[in-house]
Parts: sequence; structure tokens; C-alpha cells
Amino acid sequence: MKKFRSSSFSSSATIASILLYASFQDLYPGSLAFTITPYAKPSILVHRQHFMSPTPSSGIDNSIQINNDKDDNVTSQHSNGKRNSKDFFTKLPRHRTKEGINQALIRSEKIIQKLYEESSSAAEKELETIEEKEDGLQVEKVFANSYVDLGKVDTVGFDYDYTLVTYTDELLDLIYDMTLNRLVKEYQYPLEMLDAKLKFDPSFSIRGLAVDRETAWICHLSYTHKVAVAYEGRMQVSRERVIEEYRGKRSLNPTERKKRLKPLNDLFSMAECCLIADVVQFFHENNIPFCPKNAVVDILDAIGRTHISGDFHRIVANNPKKYFEPTPHLKEILLSLKNSGKRLIFVSNSPFWYVDAGMRYVIGDDWRDMWEATIVSAGKPRFYTENERPFRQVCQDTGRVQFNKVSEFEPGEVYAEGCLKQLRKCMQWDIVSVENDIESDNDLKTQVTGGSSLASPNVLYIGDSLFAD
Repeated sequence: MKKFRSSSFSSSATIASILLYASFQDLYPGSLAFTITPYAKPSILVHRQHFMSPTPSSGIDNSIQINNDKDDNVTSQHSNGKRNSKDFFTKLPRHRTKEGINQALIRSEKIIQKLYEESSSAAEKELETIEEKEDGLQVEKVFANSYVDLGKVDTVGFDYDYTLVTYTDELLDLIYDMTLNRLVKEYQYPLEMLDAKLKFDPSFSIRGLAVDRETAWICHLSYTHKVAVAYEGRMQVSRERVIEEYRGKRSLNPTERKKRLKPLNDLFSMAECCLIADVVQFFHENNIPFCPKNAVVDILDAIGRTHISGDFHRIVANNPKKYFEPTPHLKEILLSLKNSGKRLIFVSNSPFWYVDAGMRYVIGDDWRDMWEATIVSAGKPRFYTENERPFRQVCQDTGRVQFNKVSEFEPGEVYAEGCLKQLRKCMQWDIVSVENDIESDNDLKTQVTGGSSLASPNVLYIGDSLFAD
């Protein structure tokens, strides 16, 4: 089946055109030629000898093309010389002699006119919704590039940071400020940096960028892995310098790209992206000689130590109202999934005491009761790639790990570390044969396990990082 560009009216009108075509062929075989081309508008070509124009006196040529064009600038000609876009979309020609065909045309016109009016009304409402920004609210949309049949999903896993909980802008401000202070106090960066009023700029960075470890450039890669745009500090690098740096092709081979470019692929990375650019800009503006490679190493290390130290985690956990966005419907959604028979799994890299503070705030003290397994300090992506990391039970009173062997999960308990292979054993998932119902290959069958296959059609995991989740 050919695909068309999405449009509420054009798709409906396509259906109407096909129905019209079928009616015509039934009443007068050979009178129409219906053509569809990929990514084009459907078109009905009406044979000249059988049809007359809607208004014979208008002088229009009797060779009529009915075209579902949605451009309102294209209009139809009437006998009074005026143009009307609605008539162009909804008016059909009449047959000279076949009254049965004319009756089919009249019925089709009514259907098309109704579709046109409904489409126009829906388009106006959608436009109003998009433009609506009152009270600081912005419209968000969800896009997907694959089809997920939730009816076949029996297990749903969730990450914690920026998935179950989302943060206010104050969190990235906090990470930025704490790392900047660490650079000055522990890495002996200029004290003047603290007086320069450097602050996190949410408008500068986005996920999907990369930092070049050699040049400290913030790079945006194209889909062919070429450096499309690069910034040195807050100044865009000229195309000539980019071409020179990357040997004329602006691209690196996979091995070199992995070694040289550090991806900034989660929301926490936005603070380090901005800080790298600001530090480089500060050095340039103050004529301070520096080695870009050393600067990147220092900043990434300082960011990492800020995370590992748990300093900002403690600040956030002690003031959840300031740093967590409210999520009033989260508990309802999770309970809806659970009540529909889904098994829920919680897998986060964050420590238990931090997760516990956030989940109590957004869901309540009983948040652990809804999970088949609660896993913290998972160490993703090693959680997926290693096969022999055992789980360790966490004492919920002290947050410390225990040393007893974990062979199965108990309801309401919390576990740390582990891996997919051990997860399958502890949840007693058996290998099952799942039929893949893709239309083009009904016979395709895959051996799927709940933990050992990342391609399992019955397991859905939701997270924010393409690298870690």
C-alpha cells in the first residue's frame, strides 16, 4: 500500500476519492482512471467525452481532473469569474447523459463537503492549541518511529531520573554551580571565574551534542556522522577550521569518533556542555593560555566527582519541592498498568536513599509496593552487558547493602547492582516462543527471554538515555 503525507482532510478525501472511483466504475466502466503515486495526492482523471463541466457556460474545457489538492491558494473557476477554494475541493463535474452517475456524484459531494468542513474546523482548533501559551503552559507532542503493541507487553520497566521523576531548572543550575566551585577550589582554576557570574544557560545546549576531547569544541553531528556545526566556547567555528580539523571530510571513522567525541546524551549532560563552553570562552576572553584537552579532562572529571560524591543528591533529597517537578498523575498511570496485568520493574543507577526521597515525594510512602522488582545502583549500561553480576539486597533502614545470596526477589524489598541474566533467574522468567505477527513474515518466530533478549516484544523499558537505557 502506498503511503501519503499525513493530513486529516487529504487522507479522508483520498478515501472519498476511492469510493467515488468505485461508484463510477460500477455505473460506467472505463469512465475514470484513478492514479496514486508515492507521496503524491490521489487523482481521478475523468474522460473528456463522457463529462461536462459543472457550469457549461463558464467556458471550462470539458477535460476535468478531480484532484485532492489541499492548497487553499489553488481555486476553481466559476461562471461569475470568482474563485472559491471550498468549491475546488468539494465540487464534482456532471455526466452529460448518465443520471445514475450524477446521483453518485451528488452523494459523493455531500460526503466530501462534510469531510472538508470537519477538517477545516479541526485544523483551526489545532492551530489555536499550538499557539496557546497562556499561564506559561506549552503544548507538547509525542512522536514515535516504531509501532508498540502494549497488548503484547507483559513487563514494563522504568528508569528513575528524568523518567519517573523530572527536575526543575534549578537542578542543572545546582550541578553547574557545584562543578564550577570544584574546578576553582580543587583544580586550581582562576578565582576570577567565580566573580564572572557564569551561570547555566538552558538555551545553549541540547541532548545529542558531543564534546571533542582534543579541541574542547561542542559539536553537532549530522546523520552521516559529520561535524555539521561546532562551537569553541560561545563562538561558532568557521567551516574552514572544521574542514581543516577533520581532514577535509568533517567526519571521523568509528574508532576515532568513539575515542575523540564524548556524547552528551542525557539531560544531566546539559550542565557539563554549558560549563565546557563557558570555561573555554572565559579563557579566550581573558587571554589565558590553556590546553583544550586538559580543560575537557578536568571538567568531565569534576562533573563525575560531583555526581559520585552525592553532594547534590543530598541537597535535592532534602528539598524535593524545589527540585522535583510535580507529577500528579504518575501513581494513577503506574497503578493502571499494574491493574491491567503488567509487571512493573524499577531499574535506576541512583542510590536507594536518593530514589526513596524522590519516590516518596511524587508517589507516596508505599511506592515500593507496586513493583515486581526494585533495583537501585544498577550501573547501567553494565547491567545489560555483564552476565555474572549478582544482586545484593539493600537494607531499607540504613541504605547499606547486605551480603546474603539473592536467588529470588521478595515483594517490597530493594536490590542493588545485578544484571539482566540474574534478573531473569530471580524473577523466574522462562524462555518462551513468541510469534512475530509482522504482516510481511507471519512465520517469523524468535526465542525470547524476559532478560536475555533486548529484542523481546513483550518487555518494554522506558528511560531517558540512549546510551544507558
